Amino acid sequence: MTSSLLFDLDGTIAETDHLHFEAFNSVLTPHGVTIDWDIYKARVIGRNNPEIAAEFLPHVAMTEHAEIMERKEATYRERILEIEAASGLTALLDWADAKEIPCAVVTNAPRLNADAVLDALMLRHRFKIIVIGPELAQAKPHPLPYLTALDALGAAASTSVAFEDSRAGIASAVAAKLGVVGLATSFDPATLVKAGAAVAGADFRDPAILAYVQQRLGV
Repeated sequence: MTSSLLFDLDGTIAETDHLHFEAFNSVLTPHGVTIDWDIYKARVIGRNNPEIAAEFLPHVAMTEHAEIMERKEATYRERILEIEAASGLTALLDWADAKEIPCAVVTNAPRLNADAVLDALMLRHRFKIIVIGPELAQAKPHPLPYLTALDALGAAASTSVAFEDSRAGIASAVAAKLGVVGLATSFDPATLVKAGAAVAGADFRDPAILAYVQQRLGV
């Protein structure tokens, strides 16, 4: 079996959480709900839209939840060209290409969002597959999204690494028996390590991250 590098999308491949935060408030506020950044970090990041709608809009008919979340995602995608790839990501992908290590995206984002982000960053061709958690029987924090990626790539968890910025994502990767690198875009490194990351850094330029990847993959 091969090794692999598996990347979360939002907050990992690109710092998008500020756009999501604003988009969520734009659709929640008309329903009398406003979330601050601490609530966003604790109760939104890493979760899928049905869960978020159920928590914050219990007073709104469930039949309306999907439409509200679709408006949120449309609002987010309108600003997608504002994003940039995380610092050091391209260099890591170049390293993986040179070592013939396959890479994949594993995300709870809707497919339209994942496609929009990867197209805006011109990175789609760098990833063998894109796994969308909500399209499966279980999304993160269940391990199924990562297990699905490993199976599709023919990769072993014992020599693969997941890159995550959220506690839910880390929980998913740890449950899939992956080594985990935390990206401190929304949470500090100590919080990510406590959640289960083997190492955490501000971005992909942190030398400790490549050192861990090399050790885990044995290259």
